[in-house]
Amino acid sequence: MSSRRVLLPLIAVFATAFSMPAKSASPEGLWLSEDQMGRIRIEKCGNEMWGFLAWQKEARSDANNPNPGLRNKSLVGVPILLGMKAAGADRWEGNVYNPRDGKTYSSKMATLPSGQLEIKGCVMGFLCGGENWTRLTQDPPGTAPKNNCAGVPR
Repeated sequence: MSSRRVLLPLIAVFATAFSMPAKSASPEGLWLSEDQMGRIRIEKCGNEMWGFLAWQKEARSDANNPNPGLRNKSLVGVPILLGMKAAGADRWEGNVYNPRDGKTYSSKMATLPSGQLEIKGCVMGFLCGGENWTRLTQDPPGTAPKNNCAGVPR
């Protein structure tokens, strides 16, 4: 058997394998905020992505929550990313809760080629701000456990 007969099928296999589209990067997992003050665990709850504060560098309560009954509760476990739905390859849209001011904003998130997760929140659809989060490969000590979906409003 000639080497040409062996090589041609191998080349075809490699060409097919490398031309296949890359699998979408899921945002599920643990992320470190840009200011390194918090870790957010993103979980798939039904058909949506939700992000919950899993750890904070300085323990704080949800002092700016619009519900006065929740203002003395710890921020750990509070949903930050709310109902993010797929909006294309590696992109999601929904809402983001900002505990700094107690307000919820329209939001978009996208996985970047760098591996970071870009989070943007917008007011009136055009005044936007955001940050990039870094994926953590394992749960550092002191990080709240997963399975926050039970608390997601349906």
